[in-house]
Amino acid sequence: MTGTQRVRAFQVACTYIGTVVGAGFASGREIYQFYGRFGFWGVLAILASVAFFSWIGYRMMALGSSLQAQSFRDVAIHLFGRWLGGAVNLILLLMLFGVSATMMAGTGEMARESLGLPFALGVWVTLAVTFLTLLRGMSGVMRANSVIVPVLIAVILTTAVRSACVPNGVQRALEAGFLLSTPKPLTAGMYAVLYVAFNTGLAAGVLIPLGCKVQDRRVLQAGARSGAVALGFMLVAVTFTLLVHHPQAIRYAVPMGFIASQYGGLLQWLFSFILWGEIYSTLVGNVYAIGSQMPVPRRLTRPDWVRDLYHLVLLLLAAALSSVGFTRMVAFGYTLFGWVSLLLLLALMWPHRFCPNDCQNL
Repeated sequence: MTGTQRVRAFQVACTYIGTVVGAGFASGREIYQFYGRFGFWGVLAILASVAFFSWIGYRMMALGSSLQAQSFRDVAIHLFGRWLGGAVNLILLLMLFGVSATMMAGTGEMARESLGLPFALGVWVTLAVTFLTLLRGMSGVMRANSVIVPVLIAVILTTAVRSACVPNGVQRALEAGFLLSTPKPLTAGMYAVLYVAFNTGLAAGVLIPLGCKVQDRRVLQAGARSGAVALGFMLVAVTFTLLVHHPQAIRYAVPMGFIASQYGGLLQWLFSFILWGEIYSTLVGNVYAIGSQMPVPRRLTRPDWVRDLYHLVLLLLAAALSSVGFTRMVAFGYTLFGWVSLLLLLALMWPHRFCPNDCQNL
């Protein structure tokens, strides 16, 4: 690969990671729900998730490239036909909006628990910054993730190392792992599949138009693999950190924020900023994916302002729904969305029948 291709692959990987890593992931709440509560079986499930993340992420982007798809709607219609495809697309849009509200709730909880600020302040600051980023379109999404994702990885790994260095840190993680290990490992495997399905299903709104924009298959494949491996390292690091501080940290809506606060100083503030940044980057991707499918009158000479208005209305509605509560949304909504996303991804994984000739062997 050339230097330019490597840079593009890095941007693709960061965009992939940034779309997956949101309020639930970076806070630790989502990781505990799908992996940590299964102890060592959850850690083994993470390894399987890396392969699934790599394969399905590349397949989505390659489909976007092959079909020249500008949105998930184009792929859904190709897979299911006009009417059923439209219904599937509507389901995904509702899920994206639900997760966007969860992102908003996550910023409110982070402001309240980690920084001692009002819940509403976290929500409204995030709304304003997200809207300004959306004014720049897909380029804004990629640039934001290229900055935030590397710093997030460094902070998560630093937090894991600090946790390992506390008195009996590794021993505490092992004891918690044994305590939580379920006698039914298939349950942990099922939740791992649901987690990947949920996150890649929701990321489809960004990955598909990203594949259309980048086109280069080598870049897309390298980006998908690198992104999947990085996600695996982050999942293991967060799970280990949660096990070290189990069960005290799990009582908080933002467990990783609580853990960072125990170390104080620069790490606490840096983690709070990066956590907010990842919530923001996922929120940007979700709202962009929804707004890109809203109808815009063709007769307008400058239709961008209509799209911007859609984005603003979506953000305001998500902010209003955020009052439901972050923990409740992750515990119930994410699992439900995982099952729905799994059904949607089965069609994407179906060989030959739905795939154009140049992507049958992805």
